[in-house]
Amino acid sequence: MALQGTMKLGPWGGTGGSDWSYNPGSGSALKEIVINHGRVVDSISFKSIDATGQTQFSDKFGGDGGTTDQITFDRPGEYLTLISGTINDWGGHEVIESLSFHTNRNKYGPYGSMDGSSFKIPMEGGEIVGFHGRGGYYVDAIGSVALRRLKGS
Repeated sequence: MALQGTMKLGPWGGTGGSDWSYNPGSGSALKEIVINHGRVVDSISFKSIDATGQTQFSDKFGGDGGTTDQITFDRPGEYLTLISGTINDWGGHEVIESLSFHTNRNKYGPYGSMDGSSFKIPMEGGEIVGFHGRGGYYVDAIGSVALRRLKGS
C-alpha cells in the first residue's frame, strides 16, 4: 500500500485552550488512543509505532476528569479513516462533546454525550496518522493529519 503526502484537516470545535499537535512523522502508524470523557471529552492521548518498531507517546491533551477508555488498533491491517463527533457549549465555551473513531474495520465510540452539533473528519482513500487541536480543561477542538493513498494502491 503506497502512501503519499500529508494533509491537515480542521480543527473542529471551540477556540478555548491552547494549541496542541501530535504528528509522529513519516513511516509511523497510529496504534492506540486513550480518551477520557464524561458529558464531554476531557482529554485525549495517542501512541504510535515508527518504522523501526519504536513506540512514540503523545502528551495528554485536555484536562484530568472523566472515565478512561483505551482503543487499540489491530495493526498493520486496521487503520483510522474517519473521526466523527459533536460540539456543544460547556460552561460558556464550545468544546468537543463526543468523539467516535472509524477504521477500515470497526467503529469505536461514541465517547461522551451526543446532544450538540455533529461533525465528521473523513480521510477517504487515506489514513489518519496524527492530530491537532486546542485543549485546556477539556478538548476544545480536534483536527487530523492524514496520509493520502496513491491511486491504484
